[in-house]
Amino acid sequence: MALIEELDKQGQFLFRWRSYLPAVFLFLSFFFLPYYQYPNQNYEHHLYYLLFCLFVSLFGLALRGIVIGYSPENTSGRNTKKQVADSINKTGIYSLIRHPLYLGNFFLHGGIALIPRSSILLILFFFLHWFYYERIMFTEEQYLRNKFGQKYISWAAHTPALIPNFQNFKKPETSFSFKTVIRKEYSSFLGILIIFVLLDILISYFLRGFNFEIGHNLFSDFQKSIFLFSIVMYISLRIVVKKTSWLKLDGR
Repeated sequence: MALIEELDKQGQFLFRWRSYLPAVFLFLSFFFLPYYQYPNQNYEHHLYYLLFCLFVSLFGLALRGIVIGYSPENTSGRNTKKQVADSINKTGIYSLIRHPLYLGNFFLHGGIALIPRSSILLILFFFLHWFYYERIMFTEEQYLRNKFGQKYISWAAHTPALIPNFQNFKKPETSFSFKTVIRKEYSSFLGILIIFVLLDILISYFLRGFNFEIGHNLFSDFQKSIFLFSIVMYISLRIVVKKTSWLKLDGR
């Protein structure tokens, strides 16, 4: 099999399973948490650091939200079974960069990889992200090149893959759909909150251990509040998305 066909085959496989990449980083993080130490041996600094990591992940999610909110149907989304593209996105953030969703994923997953404060994990993160998405982007671009021909080639020639060129910016042709963002990204937002709480609980366990004495709080009130909020919101939004049309009134 020629290399170009092998890369395309790998990209097709990884494209179908790309939604599970965060689970890989979460699994790897578990192995580094026992060696975690509070920054400057200070719990308050640990909370600030955790908020910084959360900000990195939420920045990536916000970037994804901008992409999805402005993109027409069947051009950007969560399709996993096959490539879908009715047209080429050339305006908005797609005038700056060819793969903004994957740039958003880099920050979203990067916030998780930063939590254990391990240089080894960060090296693994960069390698896995590069290996994973390089092949997926190759497959997607092969599909778009074959479907749209010279139109895609001309656009790709002056639009960077992952490093934005802000001089190319063109105003989005569609209006922003907040409903679409909620419908497609609510599980990612709530999943991030749950992951951060879970990792913080494990850090507490490895540093101090859990005290099971009667009357002792196993988790902090803040951890319990975030966890319960995430579960309740997930169930509520899941029902709204699956059982109602409230988030589909804009036709997208």
